[in-house]
Amino acid sequence: MDETNGKKKKLRVSDLAHAILTSTVCAGFFLLIIGISAFVGSIKFNMENAFWFVLFVFISSVAAGTFTYMGRVSKRNEDAETVAKIAEDLVKGKCDPVMPDDLDGGYKKVAVSLIKLAEHLKKAEISSNDFINDFSHEIKTPIVSIRGFAKILSKGNLSPEEQKEYLDVIMTESDRLIDLTAGTLLLDRLDNDRLEVQSKLYNLSEQIRRVILMLQEQWESKNIDIEADFTEYFVVSNEELVSQLFLNVIQNAVKFSRDGGKVRITIDETDKNTTVCVSDNGIGMDDDTKKRMFDKYFRGDKSRSTPGNGLGLATVKKIAEVTGITLKVDSEENKGTNFSVVFKK
Repeated sequence: MDETNGKKKKLRVSDLAHAILTSTVCAGFFLLIIGISAFVGSIKFNMENAFWFVLFVFISSVAAGTFTYMGRVSKRNEDAETVAKIAEDLVKGKCDPVMPDDLDGGYKKVAVSLIKLAEHLKKAEISSNDFINDFSHEIKTPIVSIRGFAKILSKGNLSPEEQKEYLDVIMTESDRLIDLTAGTLLLDRLDNDRLEVQSKLYNLSEQIRRVILMLQEQWESKNIDIEADFTEYFVVSNEELVSQLFLNVIQNAVKFSRDGGKVRITIDETDKNTTVCVSDNGIGMDDDTKKRMFDKYFRGDKSRSTPGNGLGLATVKKIAEVTGITLKVDSEENKGTNFSVVFKK
């Protein structure tokens, strides 16, 4: 309260100072004119002339100062009302205010801040709506599958083979639902900076070997040859997040490789960077997929025959952003993909 009153007093003092300055300048101007006139002999002074001259200068100066003061007060009130209107619109959910052109001083700074806030709120609203729509669409499919096969099982009259088949589908869709939920929550936490990212020195080579072992069932089931022959390399980063990054990248390489294909993982080091390259000779990506590969819920496989939820590379990109990692992707349709993960020294 005291701070607000102090600001109002400063504004009043500033307005009064401008009024006094204007009065002084006005008085000085008239004095200059009269002085020049007296010097050239066009006006002869006597006591009566001097009285009327002083009265004229006084009235003119006071009038000029008053008009200046009233003008500044009126302009300030208009600016205050304009800024208040912008704030009221934000409270009502109108996130597209227009920046006025004629605001002065501090009011202009406040208006600029409110406009930036409006833009941020608008982006957040769009992001929230997109998230709800996308997540609702993605979560609907496994739920419908689980419900449908559960209803069939509940009716009975099924052979043991059919029961096992339907239960397998329910388990697969349940796992997909869990992965989708976990992936969405992780991405949301990364998007909203709700993860404390701490870095430490750790063995990058050992981390990649562990990820390869985690995916062993997947690459063995497709008879894929994993080539990962490298010495020990160390980096400073967030070990948990980077592990998730490599899990998604290597899993993608295995997923989109043909049966009997090959995935090659190399690590190179220079004075400035440590680079991990994950290369495959799989189906590669077309131009549209390359443009959208980091979009949430986007899947390059239009037939949806390949397992996944479209969150893998979106998560990879976000992890790279929060950890300062650089990503480079080269891909050619039907020839394969090379994914580079670059750590700065």
